Amino acid sequence: MGEATPRRDPSGRQALLIALVGIAAAWVLLVAAPLLPGLPPLLGTVVVSSLLAAASFTAICGLSGLRLRLWHEVGLMVLCGGLWYALSEIRVSPEAHIPLAATSSIVFMLACVMLGRLLSRLIREPNLLLPVLLTAAAVDIFTVSVGPTRLALEKAPEKVRSLSVDVPEAGSATGKQGAAGLTIAASIGLGDFIFAALFLTAAWRHRLELTRAAVAATLLTVLAMSAVLLLPQIPALPLLPFIVAGVLLPNLRYFRLSAQERVAMVVGALFLIVLLAVIYLVIHT
Repeated sequence: MGEATPRRDPSGRQALLIALVGIAAAWVLLVAAPLLPGLPPLLGTVVVSSLLAAASFTAICGLSGLRLRLWHEVGLMVLCGGLWYALSEIRVSPEAHIPLAATSSIVFMLACVMLGRLLSRLIREPNLLLPVLLTAAAVDIFTVSVGPTRLALEKAPEKVRSLSVDVPEAGSATGKQGAAGLTIAASIGLGDFIFAALFLTAAWRHRLELTRAAVAATLLTVLAMSAVLLLPQIPALPLLPFIVAGVLLPNLRYFRLSAQERVAMVVGALFLIVLLAVIYLVIHT
């Protein structure tokens, strides 16, 4: 593998500050977006989605750089997961639902990030990150296009939404119905948060390009979300391949696979293709 360019790691305080800024910005956007009057719904939603993606990746980038031990990650994942479940069971008035849902979404994201950090511990060396990136992108494309996620979206969309962060339509709670008119324009699934945290944490631990990866992943995710919102003829796109591309492009020069590793990747790819084909046949027959 090529030598990584030396970089200066952020201190624990800097990483924590970055994470808190991203978390606070995401929460404010989730609360304020449906309450902003006078915004064109479509344009406003595109802007909100873009800002929310930027805030989320800022939070994940900061959380990825925190120096946490294994038991910290497990404890925070369990705590945030339990808090998310408790909040999701609370029934309140429409006015109180907006900040409650925003808080629930934030702790859900934190639980996903901690799980992603835990999974990143399996990436023992930088070269292992490459097949994980490519496999995750391929599986996400399959599941969203023709696999289990597609079927779940068709038959039980509420269950899928319950495991996602909802992006509210801008100004949807300012009409005659008030907060009861809140409308959801898009959603970001748990897999996107888990794998974004996995990739960025692995990049940080192995001294790859963390900041550039986070910026590229943000821009490509915003592009994908905006395309779906602005062009109704485009079906729902899986976001994970865009996150993968954002992490992969700034770090391509760091992946130097041996001949044996290349052969293993080809064999693994063929096995994955066969496995996904079998799953498809089982689901659709």
